[in-house]
Amino acid sequence: MLTHWIGGKAVPSAGGDGIEVLDPATGRIIEEIPRGTAEDVDQAVAAARDAAPAWAALTPPQRRAALLQAAGALRAERDRFARLLVEENGKPLREALAEVDAAAGVTASYAELAVHARSGAQQGGTGELNFQYRQPRGVAACIVPWNFPVAVGVENLAPNLAVGNAVVIKPSEKTPLATRELVERAFGHLPPGTCNVLLGDGPSAGDHLISHAQVDVVVFVGSERTGRHIAEVCGRDLRKAVVELGGKDAFIVDDTVDLAQAVALAKVAKYTASGQICTSPERFFVTGRVFEPFVEELTAASRAMRLGPGADEGTDMGPLIDQTQRARVTEHVATARSAGATVHCGGEPVDGPGFFFPPTVITNADTDLPVMTDETFGPVAPVVRVADFDEAIERANDSRFGLSAMVCTESAPRAMLALERLRAGMIKINTNRGKAPGATSEPFNASGLGHGYGVEFLHELSREKSVHWRSHL
Repeated sequence: MLTHWIGGKAVPSAGGDGIEVLDPATGRIIEEIPRGTAEDVDQAVAAARDAAPAWAALTPPQRRAALLQAAGALRAERDRFARLLVEENGKPLREALAEVDAAAGVTASYAELAVHARSGAQQGGTGELNFQYRQPRGVAACIVPWNFPVAVGVENLAPNLAVGNAVVIKPSEKTPLATRELVERAFGHLPPGTCNVLLGDGPSAGDHLISHAQVDVVVFVGSERTGRHIAEVCGRDLRKAVVELGGKDAFIVDDTVDLAQAVALAKVAKYTASGQICTSPERFFVTGRVFEPFVEELTAASRAMRLGPGADEGTDMGPLIDQTQRARVTEHVATARSAGATVHCGGEPVDGPGFFFPPTVITNADTDLPVMTDETFGPVAPVVRVADFDEAIERANDSRFGLSAMVCTESAPRAMLALERLRAGMIKINTNRGKAPGATSEPFNASGLGHGYGVEFLHELSREKSVHWRSHL
């Protein structure tokens, strides 16, 4: 059974039964981890609490050097971490390698931000100097999702370390292997207790962690339901929480675009990670003139994709994470079909081992169906005809979520209109890329609370004091 990583060493669980970790491509058991106990949580938090003062006392350049060493270790062992990702998550190897590379880049980026992020100073009317002074919060609990355990794990881990927090990171029980390995091998040079890995599920380990009296800030990326629970628990104790939750992201296509390029972008944005990305487009709004050719070309591109295990060189798209997720996707499509929607391709789970579901294109889905309102989190593309760009924006905003949105247009005025009117924290124009070093975003509505990236994220993870200082009385 896999062990926790606490206080700089492997630590067996204090008790309880285990959780099986499955290969999504085959359904076979590849590992077993402890379910986690309150005693395990107490031990991990105590290790972080003991380590926090010394880590906080380091200068930003010293923490920068430690993080750059971690970034180097991630790059040096990228193949090892990527293959663990393929095994436990199912994504194609090229996507897994890209995830590890992104994690290394994020670590290096926060290493630099730790040194160069500064607050301005102003001289007041009586000659006093006014400035902001930042300090670490102390112990951070990071709850990591299963879709990007390395990239998101590091996106939560590195900034906490950069500001001087000690960390207890709990990976998803579905994908614990790569996170556990990277903390030991890439961050193992840090002082013992600075970075700890707690294995287990939500009820046995996660709930005790987020409510622990010695945890100062909780960072979570995952489902709306769990995020609301975490926000409520932290709110009762007035504990800081930063949560990035689900989305029902819009993908808008207007009649100025090169259709082939728009379809190529839609294909990558929709089917990367089998659609299991919180910023994956889940509603496509296409203006009338290009609607039919867009549906036709996206359907053809979807049918041409090759499903298979992530380790196979010819695989375009891997499986969903487990049977529960595949059942959710299947239900969304079946409900839409029963209500009169047209399924142009895919739509049924793939027979055989693993948890595969094919790329699926849907039209004529009513706006109140789950496939149009709830996060599907799978390779399903509902395409909706709209009269014009204004209607596309109006329909895009008709959601309880507001994580991100994508717009394909060659019109600068329309792009500016989208920036101004779309109710989402991240707007991508003619690209599916984001998260430039130092950039930030803040979700709208039910998609989360707090800034999740950049300097503003460092501010969320630290405490700010206002200082007003005169040189004499």
